[in-house]
Amino acid sequence: MILLLSATLATAQHHGGHSMGTGVPGGISRPDGVDEKDTLKDFHHALAVQATTQQIAEFQEIMKSTTAAQDKLRVFEKAGDKPAREGATPLDQRLEDARTRTRKFQEGFSEPQKSGLKELSKRLEKADADLDLESKRFDQSIKSETAGAEVSMHVASLDKALTDFSNAQLAVGREMGITLATGQDVAFTLPKVRTQVSIGRRSIAVDVSSALSQTASQGDQRTFQLETTVDLSELQQSITEILNAQLYSTGCGERLSVNRATIVPATPASTLTLQLHYERWSCRGLSGQGSMNEVAESNGTVEIKLTPALGEANALRLNSEFKRMDATGIMADDLRSGDLGDFLRDKVSSAVLAAVLAGANFKATMPGVLENGVTLQAARFQDPSGSGLKAVLEGQVHLSNDQVNLLASQLNQTLSAQETATPASGAPTQQTK
Repeated sequence: MILLLSATLATAQHHGGHSMGTGVPGGISRPDGVDEKDTLKDFHHALAVQATTQQIAEFQEIMKSTTAAQDKLRVFEKAGDKPAREGATPLDQRLEDARTRTRKFQEGFSEPQKSGLKELSKRLEKADADLDLESKRFDQSIKSETAGAEVSMHVASLDKALTDFSNAQLAVGREMGITLATGQDVAFTLPKVRTQVSIGRRSIAVDVSSALSQTASQGDQRTFQLETTVDLSELQQSITEILNAQLYSTGCGERLSVNRATIVPATPASTLTLQLHYERWSCRGLSGQGSMNEVAESNGTVEIKLTPALGEANALRLNSEFKRMDATGIMADDLRSGDLGDFLRDKVSSAVLAAVLAGANFKATMPGVLENGVTLQAARFQDPSGSGLKAVLEGQVHLSNDQVNLLASQLNQTLSAQETATPASGAPTQQTK
């Protein structure tokens, strides 16, 4: 304390000019017009509330647990209109973990920290109480026999309470001088981004989250491995409607419609099962003056294996091939050897690929310093144990030390902005076609 105070006084004397012989704070004339008492007050406050090394580590774990709770809430929100208690239990556990860690963190404050952080602590405690209340209301709505709209309402309220809780945590951390990212870090977690993807006339939400980990360092240059996870659960839930819109036709020849479509996630390739209705129509006459006759109709089921891959210039693509086909007659012939099979696989691939490409749109999903530097190296689907279809993209980026410092600054600015402006989804939103 004595050494730091002496350094502060010496700095103040330097700013005041060399004509001061006493070195007494009251005798210093500051050219910037700021009272030396204010400077010392700010200095002592910052010193009093400054986080210890252990508190910094604890705070980082707190934010990870809060982010995990937000992720579980997203999963439950995407479950549709079939709420189940078993789906709420993991969410409750994550919420309780985040709240318990935060209370323990506050209990560890020193007396000077308790005094200096009094107002922010009150705000955090209120956010914690609101979160507890909304969590209980949410649990009650799950147990109610008249769930549905009531559950959706409480999910939205819980989402807001959790966002306010996270913002209050960040405010305390910043006041304690905790920087969540620095240029010396060897791993970075990038902010989650929600993207709206247009597939035909349908728009779906895709959440993109990424992480960087350093793999090499030489001189001023550092190499990072990028792993981007693309949440395709909304595509998975809407795949029947999406593919029907892609396949719809009223013309002559073959027609296909989808009675039901399901995607079973697996690593590295996933399987799409289609229950199809097939019709074949013949047309006679010219210029629309003839007649249309249905000559065949049947139902069948096909399984299509979907495998993400990289093509020329590391362009992302989606390979598709029939795994199994349960169809007979003309339908089977057209799917196996005619243009209909190619048409079906192309439509399926383009629809799913449009959503996966949201993760590779780095200009929309990455901090500015990373927009143009990432090279894709691999792609795969992932089986995340029941939390929905996901695609994982792996890449590499080379950054200078200055660029890493800029990345850390951009990440911290994003976290700071969340305190005053966070979308209801909990993630920045971009539009992608």
